[in-house]
Amino acid sequence: MRRAVFLDRDGVINEDRPDYVKNISELRVFEYVPECIRRLNAAGFCVFVVSNQQCVGKGIVSIAALHAIECEIVRVIGEGGGKINGFYYCTHLATQKCTCRKPEPGLLLQAAREHDVQLNASFMIGDSVKDVLAGNRAGCRTLLVLTGSVSAEDASELSCKPEYVARDLVDAVAYITRECGAEKEETS
Repeated sequence: MRRAVFLDRDGVINEDRPDYVKNISELRVFEYVPECIRRLNAAGFCVFVVSNQQCVGKGIVSIAALHAIECEIVRVIGEGGGKINGFYYCTHLATQKCTCRKPEPGLLLQAAREHDVQLNASFMIGDSVKDVLAGNRAGCRTLLVLTGSVSAEDASELSCKPEYVARDLVDAVAYITRECGAEKEETS
């Protein structure tokens, strides 16, 4: 079985927008993300993006635009030497009560099934309580980054505590590689 890191998209990989990332011209991938993904790959982790995208269900973003954004993320990360093993989206509306919309664990469980991932040896990194809950419910270790919707003050008051609160993805990846003993392997 394989180890994985599951990443939320908006607020973790790219800047979040209050009105959704609707096309590639609105996509702003954080500059450190390609190197972070490369480091996770070098440490032996598969990397998956798991993201609620109800903007598709609302008719604000088309499936074609969602795919174009995905392709641009893959391109940017690939240029930095990293690889995303798969993208999993929930495009349902929050009112539809599906099992794939975070905080439900459906997206993580689907990726784990399809890619032979050992969930208890894997991590979920997100910027919201929904991400932490989805990771916990799937049996993953959870990290919260402060580059999205939660501040450091808010993080300390969450009822659902992540294993680690990271300032950004760089900090989260450093934590994972330290915890898994991959830091030395990667630098040798």
